[in-house]
Amino acid sequence: MENISKMEMATALFNQIYIKTEKAFFGLKTKVTYAPTNSPVVGTALEFAPAEGQKAKAILEASPAELDAVLQKNGRPKTSDNGNMKLNLCYSRDHEFAAFHLQQFSGFEYRTIIETRFATGNDAKKLLQAFIK
Repeated sequence: MENISKMEMATALFNQIYIKTEKAFFGLKTKVTYAPTNSPVVGTALEFAPAEGQKAKAILEASPAELDAVLQKNGRPKTSDNGNMKLNLCYSRDHEFAAFHLQQFSGFEYRTIIETRFATGNDAKKLLQAFIK
């Protein structure tokens, strides 16, 4: 699991009205909670090879109505140990909330290709099924 406060999308995440943050352990640790369900939020980073990264991009660009069709057409993207696309992902343990930030490695650094996408409720659950086992 990643340290959420060190992720690029941390500021956008912490500015959401339904996210609660608390400092712990002398201010060195930030506890993040999805307020409506009081569920802890965890973060992870997934890497994808170019073809699989395009699948992830298509999933994240799909509207909630299109999501099922995109998932059936493309399937779940498979992670790789060292890919050129990275998905920063934060989600509540109950899967009622999720935040996605897709980046691509270019010019010796990761550059954002999809701005942070937030999802709640059933939309979050559907999107998380594509990325979390």
